[in-house]
Amino acid sequence: MATSFTKAAAIELTGRDVPIDLSRIGTLHSTCFHALGRPSIAEAHVDDWNRENPRFQITPVSRDRRLEGENANTDEDPVLKAGDGLLQQLNCCRGKMIAPENWPISLRDFSFRWGQYKTANGLLDFSDLIDAALHDVEFAPNKPAVIIPDEAQDLNPMQLALVRKWGRGADHFVLAGDDDQTIYAWAGASPEAILHPEIPEDHKSFLTKTERVPQAVHALAEQFIHRVSHRQEKTYEPRNAAGEVGRLSLGYKSPEYLILKTIERHLSDRKRIMLLGSCSYMLRPILAVLRKEAIPFHNPYRKSNGFWNPLRTSSRKSTANRVRALLIAHAGFGAGNHPWRSGELALWTEWLPDDGILTDCGREIIAALPPVKETTREILEAVFQADALTDILAALRASTTIALLDWWRHRLAPEFRKRVSFPAHIAARRRGHALVDEPRVIVGTIHSVKGGEADIVYLFPDLSKAGDAQYQQRGTPRDSVIRLFYVGVTRARETLYLCSAESGAAISI
Repeated sequence: MATSFTKAAAIELTGRDVPIDLSRIGTLHSTCFHALGRPSIAEAHVDDWNRENPRFQITPVSRDRRLEGENANTDEDPVLKAGDGLLQQLNCCRGKMIAPENWPISLRDFSFRWGQYKTANGLLDFSDLIDAALHDVEFAPNKPAVIIPDEAQDLNPMQLALVRKWGRGADHFVLAGDDDQTIYAWAGASPEAILHPEIPEDHKSFLTKTERVPQAVHALAEQFIHRVSHRQEKTYEPRNAAGEVGRLSLGYKSPEYLILKTIERHLSDRKRIMLLGSCSYMLRPILAVLRKEAIPFHNPYRKSNGFWNPLRTSSRKSTANRVRALLIAHAGFGAGNHPWRSGELALWTEWLPDDGILTDCGREIIAALPPVKETTREILEAVFQADALTDILAALRASTTIALLDWWRHRLAPEFRKRVSFPAHIAARRRGHALVDEPRVIVGTIHSVKGGEADIVYLFPDLSKAGDAQYQQRGTPRDSVIRLFYVGVTRARETLYLCSAESGAAISI
């Protein structure tokens, strides 16, 4: 069994061809959730709580998102409801296994109310999943012979207590982690939690060479991480590539030149690119330019975040899939074949209004057809009104896909036009394959890509007010910020670009 705090780390494991059944790789929260019989999760059912406790309202959180180790507070704008902040503080105290009598009085009051609400409604919160498994689940699910908590520095003391307990029931227990990459302090993780109790020297094994970080990036990373006050000293060699560290005079508020002059060049060389900031609001100007320039982007480690994944295709009825279904017609029509199968026809016609386009029984005809049935001229004539069909066939005869795409976009029901604009813009400017290929640009916070990598990394040094307050202190708070950006630096396989700060609230790298 291999487990981790975040899904990003689990995704990296599944992509490394490790000889472990995929069902035995996953986040610790998800493992506990299934071991406890899939209980109802409190953070996903807060409507009644918010009505009864208007002073302590909590933002509802997707169950799946949090089971994957995601937390909105690390990615979104740093604006929390009163209840969000208290719940985060409560989870941190519980994760650190701090006795309740040592909590602030306000937190104890909130915990009492929250506990009553959970009990009355038969709910468990995300900390309860770990706590209940620690007390009630003696062995890891399926009783694995080998247990490997990966990225173990992300685990708080309670989570580490659980995996250590399960480890005692296995033949081999391997705690894999790096205290230099401890970046989940909000959840109670700390370097001390993985470094203590002390591991005997003959039980320690150190990575001697990285498979990711090139020489230039490695030199900067080593110099940077030695600013922290307490760490496990370790030495590892870079991979056999020179790499490059560049400094750009542009920051996150002026991304147009940055994207057009550097990112486009790397994309033409088929490089994988990562754009990283400490907070998601710093990435909004970047996303605006990527959309304007029709550059596909995503965050494969946070697929539930639609803002970062506008082209996601997890659902057959996603916007990108509808555009693709429309464009399939050109290949088939040009080859003398029928332009669509009925399933594709159903996708792109669903958002069209009936008036002036579809016949009175057009939708019923499409719904009655088997999804894989190829359309015929007779079917199209039965589905579309005469003028609409004439326009469609004329667009199909055009030498480019733009004619059909423009016809479709201008006739969509108004509520769908904005949703379609980005994938349609990509299809028109970069052709249909850009909607099929995985985007080569990754956008996200440093937290969100933990465990990931890219050929080219752009790192923005700016801090939120809270992050800057931490950085201005000494010791553990400052170390936490340094470790976060150390993780950002070490995502680069070839080139790291250090962008300029847009304000005085920034870390010096």
